[in-house]
Amino acid sequence: MRFDEVLSRSDGPAIAEELASFRTPGRYVLDGVHQVSVREHWQFRLDIDDVRQAWTLELSDGSVSSYSDGVLHDGDGDFDESFEHSTAAGGVVRMASPTQLLWWGRGSESLSPVLVQHVGARSILVTFEHREDPAFRTTLVVDEYDGIARRRMELGEVTFVTRARPVAVDEVLARATFEPLTDWLRPSY
Repeated sequence: MRFDEVLSRSDGPAIAEELASFRTPGRYVLDGVHQVSVREHWQFRLDIDDVRQAWTLELSDGSVSSYSDGVLHDGDGDFDESFEHSTAAGGVVRMASPTQLLWWGRGSESLSPVLVQHVGARSILVTFEHREDPAFRTTLVVDEYDGIARRRMELGEVTFVTRARPVAVDEVLARATFEPLTDWLRPSY
């Protein structure tokens, strides 16, 4: 991976491939927060199984969406979808597989990486630029050990994974509980 140098749009797909190699397929649980504005946020827990191609997303407002057996289940009903397309639901699902974001300069994607840097002890910060407006930037922090995104900043919104852990395929999870946030979330890169 090329660190600390300005990249061209054509470098994006190769960067995505390198980041994808960090991710070992399996089942993971991600806890986090999505902040829409200074006063508006919601917490989430994502249980995703790459091998079984299934996921469940629980939000602090009590809503639940899920995907299994080729069907996306959400508040709007049930829809036949591919696993890859279903991960766009809820926005935070792609934190588990950040290279599925439409940001890597592949084909008609508007964003592409322009800078890759190490940040902290185990993370990679990727800065993306819009092809039509170089002042329009967004960032993504990916953990080098598991390939899961820990922070995504886009259009003033922030998605922050506070914890990610592998779980056994047969582990039964209790319903998610969400503690009120009392302080700002400190990054641990």
